Amino acid sequence: MSGTRAGKKPEGRDGHQTVEAEVVQAYSVRVDDSVFDEVRIVVAGKVSVDNAELLGRDLIRILETEPLKNVAVDLSAADYLDSAAVAILMDVQQHCRSRDNAFRLVNVPARMQSFMELADFDNLASAGLLRPRPEPRLLVQVGEGAEGVYRTFIDIMTFIGAAVEALVKDLGHPSKVRWDSLWKLVERAGADAVPIVTTLSFLMGGILAFQAAIQLRKFGANIFVADLVSLSIALEMGPLMTALIVSGRSGAAYAAQIGTMQVTEEVDALRVMGIDPIRYLVSPRIVAIAFVLPCLTLVADLVGIIGGCLVAVFSLDLTPTAFFNQVHKVLELTDVLKGLTKSFVFGIEIAMVGCLRGFQVRGGAESVGVSTTSAVVTCIFVLTITDAIFSMLFYYAPGAR
Repeated sequence: MSGTRAGKKPEGRDGHQTVEAEVVQAYSVRVDDSVFDEVRIVVAGKVSVDNAELLGRDLIRILETEPLKNVAVDLSAADYLDSAAVAILMDVQQHCRSRDNAFRLVNVPARMQSFMELADFDNLASAGLLRPRPEPRLLVQVGEGAEGVYRTFIDIMTFIGAAVEALVKDLGHPSKVRWDSLWKLVERAGADAVPIVTTLSFLMGGILAFQAAIQLRKFGANIFVADLVSLSIALEMGPLMTALIVSGRSGAAYAAQIGTMQVTEEVDALRVMGIDPIRYLVSPRIVAIAFVLPCLTLVADLVGIIGGCLVAVFSLDLTPTAFFNQVHKVLELTDVLKGLTKSFVFGIEIAMVGCLRGFQVRGGAESVGVSTTSAVVTCIFVLTITDAIFSMLFYYAPGAR
């Protein structure tokens, strides 16, 4: 078999189309059946982008006639091979592998060996591009997991140290703080979150009152609904629910914003200009949420207690005066301060987790989405652990109820 290609020349002056025999040097393919379990194909001549496709068709046609034999391509008589020819040979190799037949190149001329090594046929045949990567052993998986945990811990500690350093510099030099940017962050994290915080807090107060009324009504202790609602909202539900709402809004937004800046190389541009990205991006966000979250928690406490009061008035035959008198008796200032302390710490954690996940983005849009989701999940996990620690501290603290 052989392959050639001719090219056409534009029309001449007489209007007739002339054909110029721009013939590419032909290749030839010869089959040697000297080995019973192997078909040896000898490729001779020049194979380039002009006729590589024809060569591929010829080779596949030969393989179809010998489906049960292994394949050896002899290149001893080949004068020239370009990248298109190598790509065709790789396609033939994939065709052989799909039939579980071996494929190899033999008698490759010395002048072509370095070029053929770039394709790495041997490694391609052993590892395979289309086969899934084999699962590592259990011990290897455990080691890789431990290494990942260690690297994550180092990244977190390094980030926390850099963030603390940036905060100290800002507190030491307030005149260098970008106050206009800070107030915009406060508005987005605080004022814009008031509607959803008040709505959910009002509903949560009503839910707590309904659940308490089911049991307290049996004992004629309807008045103690005020105790349960006020303490639960001020100590637990107000700070935690507000933190979860802010983590879903601002924590995810920070991860997406900084992650997008990582993808578009804006963070690298800040470093080139001599601007510390941690101080420029992280420090204002930590200050904004740490300031905003206690304020939102106070709003959530007030609205939640009002929601419980409405349920008590309409379902438990209590008057607003009796309800708030009982709240005044049982709810102390220290209870509210404990909730605000929680919310302050929650705010710092939300901002740091969101910014950390943003700086960990590597790649494109998919990595930004993964980082945003991870920021919310990590915030929920960290907030829950922190809330449990505070609960134990408040329980064992001197003067606890």
